[in-house]
Amino acid sequence: MAGTQKVSVAMGRTELRLAKTAAEDEGVSLSAYVTRAVRDRLEERERQEARREILATFLPHEIPTADEQRALVAFWNREGPAPSLSQRRKNKRRR
Repeated sequence: MAGTQKVSVAMGRTELRLAKTAAEDEGVSLSAYVTRAVRDRLEERERQEARREILATFLPHEIPTADEQRALVAFWNREGPAPSLSQRRKNKRRR
């Protein structure tokens, strides 16, 4: 790891035990496991911020339903097919 720095972090005994076990199961050090967990959480925050920014560009009548938003997120994460527009939005665009 380039540019590493040693830090002290306090966590509950149960969480520490589980993290050590998970790191061992995955064949990585506790440091690598915790670093990956932090990186994953930071990436999730970035995705959530991007989602908010994208949704802010929609007109009120174009805001996707909760189901459509889940389909979009799955598609953006390459976990599902491209979502289709709801009939509600198709009708509004025809006006």
